[in-house]
Amino acid sequence: MNVPSDSIQLKEAEDWLFSVSPKLFDLYQRSDKGNPKNYFDFKELFPSASGSFALSEKTFARLDAKSWEKLREKALPYVTVDDRLRRYQQLWSALDEARGYVLLADEGYEQIEFIEPKKDKKGNPQSPDLTATKDGSTAVLEVKTVNESNDCLGPDAAWRHGAITVRPDLAEEFKGKLVSTIEQAHNQLNSYPLPSDRKIVLLVVRLDYGQKNGGHLYIQLESFIASLPRKDGIEIYHQVAF
Repeated sequence: MNVPSDSIQLKEAEDWLFSVSPKLFDLYQRSDKGNPKNYFDFKELFPSASGSFALSEKTFARLDAKSWEKLREKALPYVTVDDRLRRYQQLWSALDEARGYVLLADEGYEQIEFIEPKKDKKGNPQSPDLTATKDGSTAVLEVKTVNESNDCLGPDAAWRHGAITVRPDLAEEFKGKLVSTIEQAHNQLNSYPLPSDRKIVLLVVRLDYGQKNGGHLYIQLESFIASLPRKDGIEIYHQVAF
């Protein structure tokens, strides 16, 4: 019996995904594979995504089984949400919460749990993402992803036409976005009903195309975040994602 070539190619692609990221393979297996908007379009991903998937797997692998299950269920609805402009950013923003788990683990917390999300009537989040305890001390953490600007993602973006200009400084619009994002995270942390000793915001920042090559922008980003007031003693960490 001859096996159709498409089936062979799909099996090879699935084997590739499992080899570079068992966790993403698990997410893919539970997704609506027949949906034409499914993120796991192997014609697009295979094999160009190997490096980024392998890097993400290092983060996902730090989660315990229960935490991965909760994160997977949170991310699953977004596997088939393909925004016209921002594509699958909602999916990766959900998966970015794994970074918060790792930050808490690196801080020495042993009992780390994802908080069941709560939303207001407009669908806006009203609760932080994670809680953790160690030695009788409790921390709550909110992960916020700051994605590329609309101008960077649009069809007329300069980089799409071979023009890449690295800014000399952070755009004021970008700074404002950081401030409003931290304020939203602050409100979510304060909504946590139980006592906590630490309130932590983790910003996952995806700079505009071309700006990731500007080392001076990383320094400015760190300085700007360090200059912001810490309301209610919140701690602010950030990571630049690629």
